[in-house]
Amino acid sequence: MSARKMLCVLLYLSLAPGLLYACATPVSTAPVDADQLLVPADKVEVVYFHRPHRCEACIYVEERVGYIVNTFFQEELSNGRLTYKIFDLGDKENAAIANEYGAIGSQLFINTIKDGDSHIKHIDRIWYWDCLDDQELFDKTVTDIIKQALYGEG
Repeated sequence: MSARKMLCVLLYLSLAPGLLYACATPVSTAPVDADQLLVPADKVEVVYFHRPHRCEACIYVEERVGYIVNTFFQEELSNGRLTYKIFDLGDKENAAIANEYGAIGSQLFINTIKDGDSHIKHIDRIWYWDCLDDQELFDKTVTDIIKQALYGEG
């Protein structure tokens, strides 16, 4: 192995634990009622939380989700059926909303509101490397999740 490759490996190994800690998001183990997700929502809130200190992946997710929402869901945004909100967990004014969603780090949530009832789902799939390394897969994953929430498409 060349010295340059060895240096890259060592650098990666030394940074990996910090990146994992900085961007760690718990995996939801709560059961999801599949029928609930396939019912069209009255309103859908796409909500992104981030920490004050951010890595490239966290910024990428926020910007990419914003692009998807603004590009593919303009009609839903304009009629108020869809919203995209971003909250800094370091801002004390966001404590109540973070508590409501159970946000503890950089996390994406979809709140499907039907008949006045909120159904909050943590979208952890986007943090897996295959989504972060593949913009097309990331866009499709997020777009499909929003469509499913809005229209009950499965």
